[in-house]
Formats: sequence, structure tokens, C-alpha cells
Amino acid sequence: MPFSDFSLRYRGGLSAACVLSVAVALSGCGSDSSSNRSSVSYNATIERTTQGIPHITADDYRGLGYGHGYAIAEDNLCVLADAYVTFRGERSQYFGPDEPAAVMGTFGSPSNLEADFFFRFVVNDQQVEDFMAEQPREMRDLSDGFAVGYNRYLNEIQAGQHTGRHADCRDAEWLGEIDEKAVFRRLVALNLAASSANWVEEITAAAPPSAAPLRLRNPSLESDGEINLDPERFQLGRQFGIGSNTYAFGGEATQNGRSLNFGNPHWYLEGVDRFYQMHMTLPGKLDVAGVSIMGAPMVLLGFNNNVSWSHTVSTARRFTLYRLALKDGDPTTYIKDGAEQPLQEETITVQVLQEDGSLAPVSRTLYRSEYGPMINLSSLHPALAWDTNQAFTLRDVNLENTRSFKNFFAFGHAGSLDEFVASIKQYVGIPWVNTSAIGRDDERALYSDITAVPNVPDSMLAGCLVPTLGPVILQAVPGLPLLDGSRSECDWKTDSDSAAPGTFGPANLPVLLTTDYIANMNDSYWLSNPDQPLTGYAGIMGQEDYEQSLRTRMGHMMVEDRKAGTDDLGTAGASSETVREMVLNSRNLSAELLKAEVLPLVCPGDTVDEDTACTVLTTWDNTGNLDAAGAHIWNAFWLKIRDQDELYANPFKAEDPIHTPNGLNIGNADVVAAVEAAFSEAVQDVVDSGVALDAKVRDWQKYAKAGTDIPQFGGEGYEGYFTVLRNTYMHVVDFPEGEPVRAYTMLTHAVTTDPASPYYSEATEDYAEKKWLEFPFTEEQIKQQSISITELSE
Repeated sequence: MPFSDFSLRYRGGLSAACVLSVAVALSGCGSDSSSNRSSVSYNATIERTTQGIPHITADDYRGLGYGHGYAIAEDNLCVLADAYVTFRGERSQYFGPDEPAAVMGTFGSPSNLEADFFFRFVVNDQQVEDFMAEQPREMRDLSDGFAVGYNRYLNEIQAGQHTGRHADCRDAEWLGEIDEKAVFRRLVALNLAASSANWVEEITAAAPPSAAPLRLRNPSLESDGEINLDPERFQLGRQFGIGSNTYAFGGEATQNGRSLNFGNPHWYLEGVDRFYQMHMTLPGKLDVAGVSIMGAPMVLLGFNNNVSWSHTVSTARRFTLYRLALKDGDPTTYIKDGAEQPLQEETITVQVLQEDGSLAPVSRTLYRSEYGPMINLSSLHPALAWDTNQAFTLRDVNLENTRSFKNFFAFGHAGSLDEFVASIKQYVGIPWVNTSAIGRDDERALYSDITAVPNVPDSMLAGCLVPTLGPVILQAVPGLPLLDGSRSECDWKTDSDSAAPGTFGPANLPVLLTTDYIANMNDSYWLSNPDQPLTGYAGIMGQEDYEQSLRTRMGHMMVEDRKAGTDDLGTAGASSETVREMVLNSRNLSAELLKAEVLPLVCPGDTVDEDTACTVLTTWDNTGNLDAAGAHIWNAFWLKIRDQDELYANPFKAEDPIHTPNGLNIGNADVVAAVEAAFSEAVQDVVDSGVALDAKVRDWQKYAKAGTDIPQFGGEGYEGYFTVLRNTYMHVVDFPEGEPVRAYTMLTHAVTTDPASPYYSEATEDYAEKKWLEFPFTEEQIKQQSISITELSE
């Protein structure tokens, strides 16, 4: 059932009218759900089952949020409390200016001071208030309840209860209460994961040059060297490896003719951006399970009794850069359509902890254009500096997107796949992920990148791409345009079906419904199904007809094998059992493609160690399973050879994108020499590491979890592993005829970050043993796995 909504706002203004939708009636729009807190009550039941997973039941949305806020604080108080300091822009006050603001996360690891200025400037009070004002009452109530539940547990800790828990923060001066606004501030920050949050330091360092009597020379690319565009710099979280795998099988591809969904995010193992698993029930209105990203009050990825869905990080760009032409003699005024436009200035003061324990204010003036925050790109190339001729600014579609979490919330309420798809098209609010989904009694599988994307059609580039700089950036970072900000004709367009100004409408965004299967492993929409390619979309969405990653190819090859029944898993076609087994097989595609041709070139080796490595690799089964020996040698070798020019004998062919490129190019002397050198160097690297050449994976690859020594199978996506090291949450969900939803899940890092919790290691140990949890969804199933029940009321 589509979730209730009200009309969307244009930038800077609020809508006046409320629009009632089919399922959930609203009593008001943008009302302050916390203003009458003294007259409302909060009640919830938290029942924990295997691995400590909380099942939260309440009679209203406030109570549902209340139970969630209490449960997640019980499991992750220190991580959440630390993050709220970050989002408020107060890290320098408590921790000093220089330490990294996060170990890992969607906004990278800037220093505390830069993070403080960024959150005070970009995720400021007005931005949060505008976002809150556009949310319906149910969302406001859920978020208000979350804050109250979190505060209750925090107050119990500060009163000395829960002895031994949360030792890292229970006495910290920065441990403080939150309110509904803090919950929404966290959501706004999460919205920006693939856009502004990638540019924290560049935004906080953007400042005009000193006034100068003469115009500065604008350096050219030709005279000042190549532009420094590291592709990793433009990834979500500023690093490769943050992504996901997903399958949705339609009835044509399964053994029983019914659909099946596999979700497999590769997300953060530490920090506030990791997943939290839960089950939320509001009788008669909502019954949904899955994961949120910590601090988000609703399930973002999961299943109910009628639909199941998952997400993968999309290739679509969520922002564009604009070059501003500046007024002569005034680098804080730009010219657009011949008229002067002054930049908006905001001076921000941050309190900074000094070495003697005192606080001292540090102020900085930051700037915005009509498009968004100014950005300092001089680290990429001097030609991108803010000088007296030009400046650069960023327009972020998700700074304008107030629909995102309404869209996620609607997913949990959907009663069928058709209703699920309708909510996607209604909101077009998903901020930076693809979606796969299935529905009960529906043979179709869904792939969708109907998301919030800047409306920059390819036809616009010829007249609006900044000369010289624009094409260079677009070639290095496909889909990212540098546009001319001096003409309004280069502003983002709006389609007739756009959900908000400046965005693409659903008709111009990729979607596929099929009775076969869909898959996405973080390549573009193009090959969601290789037999039904999606083509003809704007370049800002992603590439077409291009070489796929080894992980993507492995994912599709496994489905080919499963549909044909050639993978030793029995009867052809997908089933819950066979999918659970194949997705954890830890096959290594680079080894499957090339090992047999590499070994004759390097074996026998030139040293005893190389001979030993040859013996180990010869018997290695080409997997990263715990008892496999040789994976680390191949990994060291592949790191050195994978970018070798003309490595493959058969190059990529768009007409056969899953099986090409392939074969080692042994006819090329440079390739042969590179392979021989890479092997010798790799063997020496392994020897120098102290890990035995015949070591099994369980001997050297451990889970990145503090205080544990749990082995981990799998490997890196660039090696061709589908089963990657950053597996965080997994589910296999189907709808057996006449029965409740059936789900098997894994939360690899567990629900808690507190080593004193009884649930700290159990889920991780289960994952190491490839032990799926049959998720308890019905009351009877929950009762069978019940560990504890907590009744909350205030």
C-alpha cells in the first residue's frame, strides 16, 4: 500500500496543501510531533531472538520508534552517541581538531575540524528543518519515538544501570540526549553519501582568492600537466569495495515457478553507517523486517509478508559541478545571464579543544551559490582553482531530496510488487541505490534505478559542458559533467513526470520487470539481465556497452550455471537452498579464467619458494573457502598483474559481455614477461609477510572485528569473488504458497558494537561457519527463538 504523502516542495519553499494517498491517512503535514510530548505516551515491547535480533511491537508509530531507539541504544550506544556529536559539528570541542572524525563511513575520514565545518554548513539547522517539514506525521512520530527511546536507555546508563555495558562512553561528557531534530539530521547526512559527503574538505576549504589588481592567468591542462582524477576518489565513501550484490529470480528461473530475492550489501563493518537488523510490527498497519543503517528509524532493506527487496550502490551521479564566471574585481560575485549574482556568505564558529584543556573559537567563512556549496578543486588541477576569473560550485540532487525516506518507509508498507513499484514511481526519492524486488504470488522480478538523478540529458552537453575541462573530467569520470554556470539554459531540466524540479522522471530512468532474473553487482543498469539489456539512458546514469567487473561476471555466470543445473547443486533452477549455497561458494573468477595458463609460464620456479608456490597453486581449488590453500598467493600475484595492458588474448566484446575478456595473451612477450615478474614478486611478498605459502585461508584471513579472532572466507571483488570480504547483511527470501514469508538471513557483524553484549560474536561466528539464520517472522516462530522480552512504557 502506498504510503501517504503530500505535495513536493520546490527549493526554498514549502507546499501548502496535503495530498491524501491510498493507505495511511494523515492528520497533518509537517506538524511538530514533539510539541505535545507531555500529553502523549510511549509504549513498546522488545522481544529478542537468536543473535539478539530485536522484534519491536507497538500500538502506534511513536511506540514503534520508541522501541527501536531503546533497542539500538542498548546495542550501540557509544557508536551512535559519537555520531550525534559528529552530525552536530561538535567533534573539535570534545576530541580536538586533528584526529579523524570517523574510522570508516560514507563521508570518509576528514579531520574533526573539517567535519565540524561541513556539518554546520551543509547539514545545517535550516536544511534539517526544511527536510522535517516535508515529512508526514507517521514519519515524525516514528522519529520522535526513536529519540525518546534512545534517551531512556542513555539516562539509565548515566544513572548507573546496566553495569559493565558501554565502557567506552558511559561516563563521557559528550554523551547526551537527542531530539527528533537529531534523528532527521542523521537522515539528511545519510542522503548525501554519494554526493556532498564525498567532498567534505573541498567544501570546507573553498574560499575566494585575495583581491588582486590584475586578472590571474587561468592555467591550462596542456601547460600544467594532466588532471589528477583518481577514479576511487569519486566512489561512495571515497573508496572502492563499498557496494553490494543482489538477485531477484522470476518464476521462469526458479525450480517452483515462484519468485525469490537475494540481498547482499557490502557495507561498513564499523562506525555509524553499519547495518542494524530488526523486526517492526504495528498490528494492522506494518509488519516489516530487515536492516536499517544505524540511526535511521525505519527498515531500509528487507521484507514483509508480501514483498522482499534489496539494494546495490548505483552508478548514477547524484551531483554535477558548475563553473561560475566571476565579476571583474570581485571573486564573490558571479555573472549569470548577464546579471550579477553575489555568493551567499556564512561565517561559522567552532569551539576547539586546546592542549591545556581550554576551548578556543575557530571561525571560517564559507560560501554558496544558487546551486549549492562552493567547492575547492585545486587539488585535482590548478586549472580548477577559485581565482579572479572563475569559481566552482556543486549542485547536489539529494540536498533537495525530501522524498528519500518516505520512499523507503513506503516499501515496508507495500502489499504487493505492483504497490512497491508504484511507490518508486510516486516518490522517485531513493537517493543512491538500485533496487531489486519480488512479490508474493507474482512471477516477476524487478530491477529499478528509478532514483533521484540530476536531469542532465546527453543533448545538453554539447552546449553546456565547460570547454577543455569538461570533456577531460567526463572521460576520466564517466557521467560527471562540469557545466557552464553562466547561463540558465545549462540548469538541470525537468520532465513532465518529474517528482521534483531538476530531476529525471520515471519514464527516463532504467527499470526492468521480467519473469527471468535480474542481478546487479555495482556495474550499471545495462546488464541487469544480459538477455534483456537496458539501453538509451543519459550518460549521467552510467555506462553501456562496457567491460564488466569480474564480480559482475561471476554473479551472472553463477546464475547461468544454476539455471542449467551444471554447478553440482542438483536440479536446475534457483531455490532458497541452492541460492544460499551458491552465493557463499567463494569462487575466484580471475583464477578460473587464467590460472591454468599462468602456471606453465612460471613453473617450475626459479627458487625453492617459487616451486612451493607452484605446488600449492596447482592443487588450490580456486576458491577463498576457509580450508583452501593458495588463495593468498594468487591474490598477491593478481594485484600486480591485473592492470597489465593486453593481458587477455580475447578482448571484451559487447555482444558477449559476461564471457569476455578471457584467455591469457601468451603471444605477447610483454605480457609473458610481466606475468613472470609478477609471480616472482608475489611469492616474495608472501614469504616476507610471514604467512606460510601453504597456509589455508582460515590461518591468515580474519574478520575485522575488534577483540575477535574469527576466520573469514571470500576475497575481493576485483579478484573475481562474488563472495566478498565486506559482506555485512544477507537475506534469501521467498513466499511459499499458502505460508508466511520465508527468510534466511546473516548479519555478519552482529547487532551490537559493545564487546560486553552477549550478542557480540555469535552472528560473526555463524557467518564463518556459513550458518544461515532462519528468521522468525510470525508470533509462533518468534516464541520458539525467544531469548528475552522487555516491556517499555512512559
